[in-house]
Amino acid sequence: MRTFEHFPEDINCIACGTNDDKECILIVIINTAKGRIAKAKPVHTDCLANLRYDPLLGVIYMLALKEGD
Repeated sequence: MRTFEHFPEDINCIACGTNDDKECILIVIINTAKGRIAKAKPVHTDCLANLRYDPLLGVIYMLALKEGD
């Protein structure tokens, strides 16, 4: 997984709502891929501590802020 040292200045983390300049990763947005290119949103790596796993569904998820919040 590629990480980025600096968080983008013009967008907020979808998990915590801040744009603190900390390490981040990009999370692909479902159904936006065209070939090997997709839209994505940045998330601070320390916000990934909020990940949860549902073994019955085989899904890893986290609570995120809704668009516009």
